[in-house]
Amino acid sequence: MDTSSASTSTSTSTSNAVNLNSNHPCDIFINHRGTDTKKTFASHLYRRFLLYGYQVFLDQKELQEGDYFDSQIKAAIKSASVHVAIFSPRYAESHWCLDELLLMLETGATIIPIFYNVKPSDLRWTVCQKGLYAEALHKHEQKQRYDSATLEQWRNALSHVAGISGFELEACNGDEGELLEKVVERVLKRVKRLELNVAKYPTGLDEKVRDFENTVLLQQQQHSRKPHIVGIVGLGGVGKTTLAKELFNRKKSSYRSSCFLFHVRDNAKKGFLNSLQSKLLKSLTGLDKEIDSIDEGIEILKKHLSSSQVLVILDDVDNVNQLDAFLPIQTVVSSESFILITSRDKAVLRSSGVEEKSIYKLNGLEAHHSQQLFCSHAFSQPYPLPGFESIVDEFIKACDDLPLSLKVVGALLYGKDDQSEWQNQLESLQQTLPSDILGSLKISYDTLNEVEKQIFLDVACFFIGENRDVALRLWNGSGRKGSLGFQNLHNKCLLELDWRNNIHMHDHLRDMGRDIANDPNLKLPRRIFGSAQNIDDLLQQSYVTTSVRGIMVPPTTKLRPGHPPYGFDSFNALPLDSVCFVSKMSQVSTRLLVNTRHRFLGVSLLDVEDGDLERILRRVQSPNVIWIRWYKCPFSSLPSWIPMQNLTYLEVGGSLLQTLWQGQSQVNWNLELNFGHF
Repeated sequence: MDTSSASTSTSTSTSNAVNLNSNHPCDIFINHRGTDTKKTFASHLYRRFLLYGYQVFLDQKELQEGDYFDSQIKAAIKSASVHVAIFSPRYAESHWCLDELLLMLETGATIIPIFYNVKPSDLRWTVCQKGLYAEALHKHEQKQRYDSATLEQWRNALSHVAGISGFELEACNGDEGELLEKVVERVLKRVKRLELNVAKYPTGLDEKVRDFENTVLLQQQQHSRKPHIVGIVGLGGVGKTTLAKELFNRKKSSYRSSCFLFHVRDNAKKGFLNSLQSKLLKSLTGLDKEIDSIDEGIEILKKHLSSSQVLVILDDVDNVNQLDAFLPIQTVVSSESFILITSRDKAVLRSSGVEEKSIYKLNGLEAHHSQQLFCSHAFSQPYPLPGFESIVDEFIKACDDLPLSLKVVGALLYGKDDQSEWQNQLESLQQTLPSDILGSLKISYDTLNEVEKQIFLDVACFFIGENRDVALRLWNGSGRKGSLGFQNLHNKCLLELDWRNNIHMHDHLRDMGRDIANDPNLKLPRRIFGSAQNIDDLLQQSYVTTSVRGIMVPPTTKLRPGHPPYGFDSFNALPLDSVCFVSKMSQVSTRLLVNTRHRFLGVSLLDVEDGDLERILRRVQSPNVIWIRWYKCPFSSLPSWIPMQNLTYLEVGGSLLQTLWQGQSQVNWNLELNFGHF
């Protein structure tokens, strides 16, 4: 830049133009000779970078004749991550341009040379008097304004830059438009962009990035004609967005333009997908255009992104319709482009054409990383304070390696050095999840349909550790589409299968499910689970008919023995009209047996021990039991009061059991048996 035209230049009306009297950093510095290129190539280049949202320095009206170089331009050059040097025929006549070039080289930042109606050789050979730059330097020497050392520095700088790979107008056949596009593409790849804030404590993130790259990226076809489209799926709070932000920061410099679209799900609910399309368009092309409808946005994106090499992150997608608003760009962008989608539901990605091998399942942290993350938030250091080791282990176990839980719970304990407070918080956590955690997890539950919610609650209350095939038979036997519902829950990362095909669920999801199942306002059939108080509270309601899917009695507790008249003489008033599962996982109070004004309809789950089962079933009117798990059967054979007509699965254990039944029994021939001692 030289001051010969600074006094006559006008300011561009944009907030991204660098104000030299402010402290705003400069992203791109354009070094040029105003008389040659200010109103032509330099101006076009300047405006193009502004459209992409960068802070760009070209000479402004704030820099007037007489302004001191060091106080005005030095900061702009030092803060810029990319310097564009436009070498034009009269460039070397300006000591300003030459001094700027020295400072640009001194910073070590990227320099992109543009040879505008000159050749690299003009810069390289300046000692002799032949050539535009040699003549200009000779004139400086004749004026004796600059010492020989300065002249030598200028010559060395010009010679050095001549050897840097750049662009020549002559190589573009004099087409300034073509030259402009090439320069813009190079600069956008080199300019240092603002990085997204990833996490206060990015514990274990490097390992997750490596695992993602080894699991997904290495399997991508190297010579595919289509852009890379990959997905990250996982439970809410497991760190999908955190991983996506880290990948974005690491990869964006390899692409001409990039965009991270946050909260796609939330924006879709508000009807703002077209606004996200506008943001994507502006981030990738610099075009600020209002989009009125999603369909219009699709066509505009396809038109303006043709052959573009882009990096796009679509974060928190939960519906195929949301991807339909953006993924059509895959048909027009460069095959070198990269599109990453995060979701809680793998089925959404698969339905949008993302290959199974391109979907990465993000799991919780490793145990040592869980400790580091929790302690970082609780103690501001990655390890426990002396004396807190044991209780920290208990908290980490309670958080079950979920990053969101480790962060939230750790922050709750920050600054508390009384272990009694920690113990109280631990007990509270084991009973009720903090709202931040519960809110994140419940988002996935709320997206389920009624059948899927029923299956989710069944798993949370009854089937953790059970074999998947057994559970499917029972759900199908209850008239539910078990296979489809189960698969949808698995796609949404709400449950898992181990190598034995047994069902597992994150502890926080389990606790949330059991809380929902015990909610007296639940419109779905309740699952009576947890403690006697759950049933006590329920039975305090008079003249209420309640739909209850399951009653669970834990192995360590039993119904009060020795009081048949008190408990079961009145049990005829409690018809369990459609008992499907009899399960033993929570204490049932004897008050269930004395409240003659309360009716339980549609009980589906009972899991009990020795005499408890007999006391219940002897007084049940026409039960329709399809599954019973009976701990410690006290008989040598199954007694006649076991309802066999519709029984589908019988899981029974007991050291005295020798034969199934004696005499005739109306057995369902589809009955599946499982024997054990539990």
